[in-house]
Amino acid sequence: MDATVHSRPTALVIHDDGDALDLLTRLFEASGLEVLTAVTGFRAQAHLEGERPIDVVIAPWDATHQVGGDVYRWSLQRRYDLRDQFVFIASEVPAEFDRLVAGRCLAVSMARPAEVVRVAVAAIKRRTALEAARDAAVADLDDDKPALLLADDEPVLLMVMADLLGEVGYSVIRAESGHSAIAQLEHGDFDAIVADWNMDDGSGADIYRWLREFKPWLLDRVVFLSSNDGDDPTSVAPGRPVYRKGQDSQALTTMLREIVRQVRADKPPAA
Repeated sequence: MDATVHSRPTALVIHDDGDALDLLTRLFEASGLEVLTAVTGFRAQAHLEGERPIDVVIAPWDATHQVGGDVYRWSLQRRYDLRDQFVFIASEVPAEFDRLVAGRCLAVSMARPAEVVRVAVAAIKRRTALEAARDAAVADLDDDKPALLLADDEPVLLMVMADLLGEVGYSVIRAESGHSAIAQLEHGDFDAIVADWNMDDGSGADIYRWLREFKPWLLDRVVFLSSNDGDDPTSVAPGRPVYRKGQDSQALTTMLREIVRQVRADKPPAA
């Protein structure tokens, strides 16, 4: 297998129109990007499942070109890390566009191909900056403190909970949604995971299902928060505790201490 390291960012350009595909390819290459192309959703998925890193995806999504929407839905299940890295080509976006992308992605008319490139390059730069910030946060973790992932889409509660758990001895990494938490989990493990059960952009159930498929050894480290009395995660996450938001903080911290104690007891001694 070719072990060449690709130092330039890579764009996956999807389009079933040969002229449009050729134009976009030339524009992206002129901007210093490497380009992978696909004329169908199946070919695009093959690229996305491959080992070649992909930094941004460009695809049409309107009434006559549904491939972009199809690939994006697929990516939410299989490539969460790229959920913010799509640029859609559309003069009029479908009705479901705003609900599905939740403000993470933009649509640009093919009448302005240079703008398509500009938005794509900006998405790459934004991702690079976020990854640098994430790596810096992970590097700052105190090795003697348990690492805890906290996911909640209510900003004030996320801040308050992070402060509380930090004060009782955890190195806390915050995630503002379920999908953001999954992206963090793709990059490493945590001693404990606290997740809101109800989040719009990836729920606690979504986090648990992802862990069950990709990192089952972390399932026993998950604790859920809920603001609804009727929430019952039993069918999805049997046996996992659920605590009311703003209540039972003592019970929550006691449970987390027990989880961390068990995690560290199970770790082999250092050589």
